[in-house]
Amino acid sequence: MAYTELLPNVVSNGGVDYRNAMDLSPLETLQSFITQLLQRHREIRQHEDEDLSLVYADALLRHAVVRPHLDNFPHQVVVIGPTQAGKSTAANLLLGAESAKASALAGFTRHAQGFVSEMDINLSAGTDALLAGLERVDCATLNADQLDQYCLNEAPQSDPFNVSAVIWDTPDFDSVSSRTYRSTVPMLSAIADLIVLVVSKDKYADQTVWESLRLIGQINRPLLVCVNKIPPDSNDQFVQILNEKFKEENIQFGKIVTLPYFSNTEHSDLLNTPSSELLRKECATLIENSSGIETEHSILKQYLDTHWESWLQPLKKEQVAQQHWETVLETTINEGIEQYNQDYLRNPHYSDTLQKAINGLLDLLEIPALAKSLGRARQVITWPARTLTGLIKKQRPAPGEAVKLDNETQVLRDAINHIFLNVQREAGEQAALVDDETRAWWQHLWQALEDEKQSLQDNFNTSIEIHQQAFEPDIKAATEHLYQHLQAHPAKLAALRATRVSADAAAVLFALKTGGIGLNDLILAPAMLSFTNMLTEGAIGQYMKSVEEQLKKKQMTSVKLHIFSTLQNAFQRMPAQMKSDNLYALSFEEMAQAETAISELS
Repeated sequence: MAYTELLPNVVSNGGVDYRNAMDLSPLETLQSFITQLLQRHREIRQHEDEDLSLVYADALLRHAVVRPHLDNFPHQVVVIGPTQAGKSTAANLLLGAESAKASALAGFTRHAQGFVSEMDINLSAGTDALLAGLERVDCATLNADQLDQYCLNEAPQSDPFNVSAVIWDTPDFDSVSSRTYRSTVPMLSAIADLIVLVVSKDKYADQTVWESLRLIGQINRPLLVCVNKIPPDSNDQFVQILNEKFKEENIQFGKIVTLPYFSNTEHSDLLNTPSSELLRKECATLIENSSGIETEHSILKQYLDTHWESWLQPLKKEQVAQQHWETVLETTINEGIEQYNQDYLRNPHYSDTLQKAINGLLDLLEIPALAKSLGRARQVITWPARTLTGLIKKQRPAPGEAVKLDNETQVLRDAINHIFLNVQREAGEQAALVDDETRAWWQHLWQALEDEKQSLQDNFNTSIEIHQQAFEPDIKAATEHLYQHLQAHPAKLAALRATRVSADAAAVLFALKTGGIGLNDLILAPAMLSFTNMLTEGAIGQYMKSVEEQLKKKQMTSVKLHIFSTLQNAFQRMPAQMKSDNLYALSFEEMAQAETAISELS
C-alpha cells in the first residue's frame, strides 16, 4: 500500500480532516485540539521559546494516529544531545559510513537530517505525515534561516543493523540560538523506535540534558546512552556517575556505551573500535526487543493529564473572560427590559398601544348612514380611511426637521443605547484591570464593538420595526375581543355608537382646523376623551383592564423575542467575530470534547 494513500483523513498540515466529527476516535479528537492549541501558542509567542511539552504531545498524538497505518515502515533511530557532544559522529558510527557532517561549531546542525540506505516514496510520504509542520527539502538546499525544514539523505553504503532503519541526526537543544529550533528534538523523539542520547564528559551534567530527558522520558521509548570522548582510565567512573544520576531522576534506559577520546581521529579509525561495534550491537538489540511502535494509551493519558492544566491555563482565562462577558450581557439586557417595562408599559402617560385597539374599535362601531360623509371628510384632510391605526404613520418631516418617534420606539432606542454604552464601557474597564494574558481578549472585544457600532445599531433599529409589525395582529385581535364583548352588552354598545358619531365629527373638525392629525392629537381631543372614558367605566372598564394587561404581556413577549434576544445574541457572537491576534480563541465545546477524549483513553 502506498503511503500517499494510507490515511485519507491525514491532511497536509498533519492534522485530521474533521468533516465528520462524530466518527473521530479519541486520539483524533485530541490530535485536532492539541494541534490547534500548539498553532495558537506558536503564533502568540512568535515561534520562540515554545512549550516543548506541548510540541511533544502534538507529535506523540500524531504518531499514535498515523504510525499504525504505515505498513513495513522502517525503524526510526533518533540521535539527540547537547552542543558538540558528538551527535553527528555517533550517527555516522550507527550508519557504518561517514554521512552526517560533523562540526566544531556550536549550533552547526539546525535541521533534522535522516539517513537511510534506500529511499522510496513510501518512506518520504510516511515521514511527511509524521513530521507535519516541517517541510521536507533536498538536503543541499537546507536554509539556516528557515528552520521548519528537514531532509532525508540516501546513504547507500550504510548498513546499520541488518534491518531497515532511518538514522536521524538532530539539532542541539542547549545553545542560545536553539530556542528557535529545538522543538525539532521532541518531534523526532515522538516518532522514535530508539533514542540515542549522546553526551560528552564535558556536557553530561548540563541541566538542559536532564530537562530534555525528563520530558521525553515520560513516554517509554527505548533509550541508549552514548558517552563520547571518555579517557580509558575514566570509563568506569563516568558509567557509575551516570547510572546514579538516571536512578535519581527515575529515567529508564537500556545501556550506557562509552566511546574513547582520540585527537584528530578519522572516522574509519573510530568505526573499527570495539566501542563502536558495541554501540551498533546494543542499538540492534534494543530495536529488536522493542515492544512495538504504539505508545500505550494509558501512558499517553498520564502524560496528557500531567500537563493539561498548564497548557490550558491561558485558554481557560479567555473562557473565564467570555463567561464574565455573558454575565454582563445578561445583567445589562435585564436592565434594558426593566427600563422598557417601567418607562413604557407601566407608564400611565404611554397608553398608545391600548389606544390603537380603541381606534380600531371606532371603525367597528361606525354607523353606516354617516360612514360615507365622514369618509369623504377624511379623504380631504388625507386621513387614512377605515383603519384608524393608520394614524400612526408619520408625516414626512421638512428638510432638516427631526423625525418624531412614537413613545415605544423612543423608549426602546433609549434602552438599546443604554445597553450598548454599558457593555462597551465594561469591555474597556476590564481591559485596564485584568492581567496580561487576558487583556488582549478584552481589547479585541472593545475594538470589535467600536468597529461594528453603526451596523449593530442599524440592526437593532430594524428589530424594533420587526417587533412592531409582528405585534400588529395582537392589537387587531384585542380590538375584535373588545367589540365582541360590547356585542354582549347592547345598551353600552348603543351608547358608544352615539358617542362614536360625535367623536368622529369632533376629530374631523379638529383636523380641519389644524391642517392634519396624529394619534396623540386624536387621543387628546375632548370628544375622544369622552369616548374613552365610557369604555373605562363599570363592567366594561374591568374588561378593558384585562385586555390592556394581556396586551402588555404579549407586547413584552414580542419585545423580548424580536429585540432583546436579538440584541443579546448579537453581543454574544462578538467574541467569535473579533480579531484573534494574540488569542487562543478555542471554544468551550472543543475543549470539552478533548477532555472527554482523554478520559476515554485506556
